[in-house]
Amino acid sequence: MTFPERTPVVAWRPSSRRWLAAALAVLLLAAAFRLVALADVPPGLAQDEILDADIALFIRGGEHALFFRHGYGHEPLYHYLAAPFAPLLGDNWLAIRLPSVILGLLLVALTLRWARRDFGATAALVTGLGLAVSWWPVVFSRIGIRPVLEPVLLVAAVLCWPLGRAAVTRGGLLRAGLAGLLLGLAMYSYTAARVSPLIPALAAAVMAVAYLLTRRRGETAAGAARAQVVYAIAVLAVCGLVYLPLGLTLRAHPELQQRLEQLEGPLVALRAGDAGPVARAARATLGVFSVSGDPRWTYSLPGRPLFDPLTALLFYGGLLLAAWRWRRAVYALVLAWLAVALLPSALSPDAPSTVRLIGALPVVYLLPGLAVDRIAVWAAAARGWRGGRIIAPALAAVAVALLLFNGIRTVRDGFLRWPAELETRLRYQTALRDIGRAWAAGDGGAPVVAEVFFEPIDADSLRRVIGRDPAARWVQTGSGVAGALVWPAGQTATRLFVPEYAPLDGELAAAAGLGEPLFRSPDAPSFAIYALPGRPPDAEVAVGQSFGRPAAARLDGVTLLNAADALSAGQLRLLSSWELLAALPDDVAMFVHLLDASGAIVAQHDGLDVAATTLRPGDRLLQRHVLALPALPPGEYRLVIGLYRRGDGARLPSAGGTGAALLAQCVPDGDGLACDLP
Repeated sequence: MTFPERTPVVAWRPSSRRWLAAALAVLLLAAAFRLVALADVPPGLAQDEILDADIALFIRGGEHALFFRHGYGHEPLYHYLAAPFAPLLGDNWLAIRLPSVILGLLLVALTLRWARRDFGATAALVTGLGLAVSWWPVVFSRIGIRPVLEPVLLVAAVLCWPLGRAAVTRGGLLRAGLAGLLLGLAMYSYTAARVSPLIPALAAAVMAVAYLLTRRRGETAAGAARAQVVYAIAVLAVCGLVYLPLGLTLRAHPELQQRLEQLEGPLVALRAGDAGPVARAARATLGVFSVSGDPRWTYSLPGRPLFDPLTALLFYGGLLLAAWRWRRAVYALVLAWLAVALLPSALSPDAPSTVRLIGALPVVYLLPGLAVDRIAVWAAAARGWRGGRIIAPALAAVAVALLLFNGIRTVRDGFLRWPAELETRLRYQTALRDIGRAWAAGDGGAPVVAEVFFEPIDADSLRRVIGRDPAARWVQTGSGVAGALVWPAGQTATRLFVPEYAPLDGELAAAAGLGEPLFRSPDAPSFAIYALPGRPPDAEVAVGQSFGRPAAARLDGVTLLNAADALSAGQLRLLSSWELLAALPDDVAMFVHLLDASGAIVAQHDGLDVAATTLRPGDRLLQRHVLALPALPPGEYRLVIGLYRRGDGARLPSAGGTGAALLAQCVPDGDGLACDLP
């Protein structure tokens, strides 16, 4: 049995008070899924979160731009919205993530309003519940990065769009202009939103076809279609005007868009005549709802489809329903929105990409709502049948079960499994979070932290997960041949934190007198806490040479570790001991050269395995050096050391004016070197 398209039966028509209560319940549920364990899911701060927080910091410091060059290029709007949070809450993880939480809740509220206005209360409630508890919208509401702003602005634009107007009016044009303004602002939120102008363009094309097909049905239907074409063109025009300043900026400075260049591989292949990469990305994107998933660990378990099988079935049912009703403006817009929002993933590598698909969030969760609403309408109309009275309760029970299943799926996969996986924990720097918490529970002295290769963003991450600056000194272990340790000034008890992925060199640890770790964390990646001895080990030979003008660092001494077998080992290893007297240049490095009689370099080690920007006057450091030795002919050799700037290669001056201190005079002797030390 079928029912007429314009049936007067409505599945659910709540009063304003009941709808307000239902919407409030949805928002409270959404808030719970976004706020519970916010510091632990995701399990740490990703570098993208730290970078976005840094841009907000730069804004507060007076840096303003239509497009920020940081992080391979960033649209500005999210960062301006996030800028006030750190002054209010402190420069910490909460200030980083709370803007996304608020935007995620705003997305649920706006989508509820839009869906109820255009599709009814049942569709709106199902849509809101899907957004409230499903992992895709939840995870992007818990990470302090900018993409979540895009769907908020898109749904706000659709709310302003005069889709219900059957004629062109001044008020309708004003609303279309406001919709165009919001659509244009969406392109200031995230790179994937640059396809947004295609939404009104495609909607206008669909409604133009609808106009041609409805002219014979009467002036009313044709006039409504014609009005919607005009409104869509108005939205498109205002959207283009709003985007114009950003577009001109990027055209004048194309070097700002490094991220866009990194993602255009399939398009480059397509322009070269190879449609294979685009076809594969498009297939993967179309399957993201039920059969494929984002291959990265960054936002979900790899390969996890957006929907479970039952919800996916409802999604496809809603899509068919929208396609069947494409002549109506609200459905034409839904279809245009979905098609356009799929493009950023379908035209880029590593598809499907849930972050590049984020503009589709509202419409993707609307489609199951449309299907449920249609089923509910049929059920309501069938109450007069024999046995029809049990249909509505059965549907309600199925809806509740579906909600519980999606919520449990989100908790299981998103809150429990995903944060516990090693790949997730590495991406979100969980070890740094755990190190920060362990330090905060200790004595408060400045820690020393090991990292593979130090970047300032590492110090920013540690500071923000703690909520205050621990004044950490950083050493790096990624060179694989050297290593360093630091003793912060004024401390007799210092804790050294070493993640398992950045282990210290064993020879350096033994020379420094490190014992067994005081603590090793049980989780992966684990970290160990060591107690540094009260002072660095005594050097074999005292030097006392200063570098810099005024003096910035003093070489206190040197210890040759394996001179006796250096030639047979193929390397010479030594330790240099230093004290910092003043701030060092950010790009400072050490060199150790083995020079022949003519002054030519025959072996060298360059590097400094301490982050110079984190050092303070009075700090003492121990640097290990490893020089790969060639076969040395008989003769005399000089071993010298000094400091230089990586940027221009200029040496920091020494007392003798050479920029180098003599460590030893050496000659080959059997398996090693016989060295006379000063």
